[in-house]
Amino acid sequence: MENNENFEESVIEERARLGNEKRRQKDTARLVWASKPRKEPSAKDLMFQTAEIVYPNRATGPLSSFLGNDTPDVPTTPNRLIWGDNLLIMQALLSQGYEGQIDLIYIDPPFNTGENFNFPNDVRIGNKDFERELPISERLAYTDTWERGLDSFLDMLYPRLQVMKRLLSNDGAIYVHCDQKASHYIKVVMDEIFGNDNFRNEIIVRRIRKNVRERERVPSLNVGIDYLLFYSKSSEHLIDPAKREMKKPDRWHSFEASGIRNGMDYELFGYRPNQGNHWRWTKERALSAIAEGILRSNPNTGKPEYFIPSSDFELRDSLWEDITAYSFTQGYPTEKKEELLELIIKSSSSENGLVADFFCGSGTTAAVAERIGRRWITTDLSKTAIQVTRSRLVNQRVDPFLIENLGNYQRQLIYLHEVRLREMYNIVLKLYGASPREDKQGMGISNTDRNTLVYVCEPDRPMTARKAVELSKDALALDGRGYRNVVILAWDYDYNYDEDLRKLSSTVNAKIESKIIPSDVYKYLRSTKVGDPSLADRIIFYQKPYLKVSEPEIIDRSGDEAVIKISIDQYVVMDNPIKDEDKRKEAEELLKQNYASLIDFWAVDWDYDSLTFKSTWQAIRNRRSKEPVITIADFKVKRGREYNIAVRVVDVFGNDASASKKIDLR
Repeated sequence: MENNENFEESVIEERARLGNEKRRQKDTARLVWASKPRKEPSAKDLMFQTAEIVYPNRATGPLSSFLGNDTPDVPTTPNRLIWGDNLLIMQALLSQGYEGQIDLIYIDPPFNTGENFNFPNDVRIGNKDFERELPISERLAYTDTWERGLDSFLDMLYPRLQVMKRLLSNDGAIYVHCDQKASHYIKVVMDEIFGNDNFRNEIIVRRIRKNVRERERVPSLNVGIDYLLFYSKSSEHLIDPAKREMKKPDRWHSFEASGIRNGMDYELFGYRPNQGNHWRWTKERALSAIAEGILRSNPNTGKPEYFIPSSDFELRDSLWEDITAYSFTQGYPTEKKEELLELIIKSSSSENGLVADFFCGSGTTAAVAERIGRRWITTDLSKTAIQVTRSRLVNQRVDPFLIENLGNYQRQLIYLHEVRLREMYNIVLKLYGASPREDKQGMGISNTDRNTLVYVCEPDRPMTARKAVELSKDALALDGRGYRNVVILAWDYDYNYDEDLRKLSSTVNAKIESKIIPSDVYKYLRSTKVGDPSLADRIIFYQKPYLKVSEPEIIDRSGDEAVIKISIDQYVVMDNPIKDEDKRKEAEELLKQNYASLIDFWAVDWDYDSLTFKSTWQAIRNRRSKEPVITIADFKVKRGREYNIAVRVVDVFGNDASASKKIDLR
């Protein structure tokens, strides 16, 4: 047999040398699809903008008298909640020194679930629930991720996993949460990127057990499990296996184990291990154990067995059938259970280690990481996810953290779609239903009203009231005849836009209408259908919400301190995205009675520096009771100087608005 093997080997070598047959290689299996990205993403020198520093200080009543001077310091390396496309964010992190710095990554990438996979679509106004259109914040930049099914999903995931590998420390690990639809494809992709040698486990976790048959076009069994694909960056990752409580009494166990090990098949109590097996310990250790009374001959069979003392726990294996994967504490349909994330984070990271989740959803990873002493970075493209995560962390009263986005974010997304800025302006105008002017970039004339001028704001700066007034003045004199109406389409608006516009409105006669560019325009940046009237009808440019806050007032003085109060006097959403047109009027009537029903979250910076919003007071709508938020805030400050008070509001439709007021305490 040995000679035959040698002969066979020499034939293979000869064929390989002559080129008739190539030598077989190891681990060459690859997952191939038509649009598979060929280049690994590189680092991008993008800047992060701090949109908000959050000092969790949740209001528990209308007047709580918070002491503004007691806000804690922001940590040297603060935790980060980042809004935006996670591929761009991760590429920016690479360029900022995070390569090889993250100890654990957990992701739960959405697969083939439609574009509104993030959040329930109902909103309560007064005591009634209404179904809303997709909120502006949920019109995702990659809503077409699922248009080509699995191919689109893999196009999205593959380059992101490549960057995640670079971000992981050499002894780091990654867990990918998936279901039966995509797990096998993801496994092959991860084998390719991380290496099959670094595959550690496929962990099975139970979903919610159902005793009702699910209705499907193709009959099948209820789906009972999810999968966690666990990979390490290298062999240096040391997992600390999680334990679970399980009372086990003293017991004796067979001393025989499977597999052959040299020198471990000695005779013991007149027995040797069965063929292909070995004894668990060396002979020296076994003899010592006999003397200690923890290794004996079984009274019935005579074979060796060793003593296992009672314990209150057992080490977990890859079957986690005792916990469910999902929880619904935040009202988020794909929210993961904190117990699940705690098992993962404790098993694969050390205290003060850096944990990341690039599809944060309701923020479970960040919430658990904070609670058990890990640093964290978490990101999401959905503003609603950012909104829910912020509220959750504030309710948990975590340490101060940052809310960030990428500087020039809209511009970067436009470049990501390989579209020049001039093309972008023209596309947005056409989607609105306006004809672009050749002589003025970003300006067009409405197709339905030739007396209306339409202007698209720059993608990397907020629209100011002064700029709006200048546009309206120009409109009155343009083309020798003037335009009576100006529609402004902006990505974002300046803090005091509404108030400043009201103050300046007497200087112009042209009517100004301020609208927000919905993020689903990204879907059409390279579309050949742009300009099709039916397409323009489907893209809704909602009118900017109106926010009015009161003048600040002093409600108490004591020595060198004063308590100041501010309130939201009015909040109006001009275009309520209620899905059922027949119910729109009813909703509007209810909102007139209680505009607070619209507000999901609002925060105050009592000493705004006009650069970074420092959220030091927060009021949050209770997602379970859906009771309206309080609309009055107070704070204790030092007297002797002027304060610029900024207010930021996020509503239930995903819109946000802001305003600021000054009070002189000198």
